[in-house]
Amino acid sequence: MEGVELVRVSIVNHKLQSVYETLVKPHHKILDYNTRWSGITENQLKPCNITIEDVQKRLLKLFNDKTILIGHSLESDLKALKIVHNTVIDTSLVFPHPKGRPYKRALKTLMSEFLTKIIQENTDGHDSIEDASACMELMLWRVKQDLKSS
Repeated sequence: MEGVELVRVSIVNHKLQSVYETLVKPHHKILDYNTRWSGITENQLKPCNITIEDVQKRLLKLFNDKTILIGHSLESDLKALKIVHNTVIDTSLVFPHPKGRPYKRALKTLMSEFLTKIIQENTDGHDSIEDASACMELMLWRVKQDLKSS
């Protein structure tokens, strides 16, 4: 995927515990680390020797076909990981934008509106564990709300 590179993978479980986190050695030369958003710097990636293939192998050990992957705009993550998984929950679809598709609400907005929590305040870029946890928290909240109303 020239132009966009996978450089970090972060996974949390339903208890919001980190179960896997790693930096990933990019295949191509990075022209712009976009540190403001990614939180990744050139110096962080220099010693990294974990490839996307290493990550894929690890994910195959962590997941099976019944594992539910939860994320925000998950199609981007799966594309970057170069994997296909059939059991996914995408918070950008579960909490749709008032104007409908193709618009999507920001994860930060969803957390503020539904859980009254502030995220993504770090000026050094996004914390991918925080983002993964936010997706899980939103879905746990949503399931509880749905159970209350049924």
